[in-house]
Amino acid sequence: MAQTENITTAIRQLMSRGRTAKSTSPVRKAHTEFVAALAGNVPHPMYAEVNADDLGGRAEHLQKVFGALHAYLAVIIANRAENIPGGALDPRYLDNLFHALCADAVGVIRTAAQEMREGENGRVR
Repeated sequence: MAQTENITTAIRQLMSRGRTAKSTSPVRKAHTEFVAALAGNVPHPMYAEVNADDLGGRAEHLQKVFGALHAYLAVIIANRAENIPGGALDPRYLDNLFHALCADAVGVIRTAAQEMREGENGRVR
């Protein structure tokens, strides 16, 4: 977590280039934090001989990326949803879709990792 905070600070300094930021909007702040979260969560390489732990690590990485993206999207949607008439942009609906996508994507990888573990355990016997 401390590494992410350092990266966030460094990105903010680079973006401002020593000047005061032009905008202190929540969207700009959320964008900076999203980029910092991505920079602090670099995926480990996967080689040709992938194993269950590699897939498990990739699922964890993806879950962190989705978490950072979710926080960013929530700020963007909240920033605009109140200005759109008729509730056409319902944050709850989009939140449910996002959670379903994340659960499916991470779940597929975790299931594959579990199947690999079961296959590896079967071969050891």
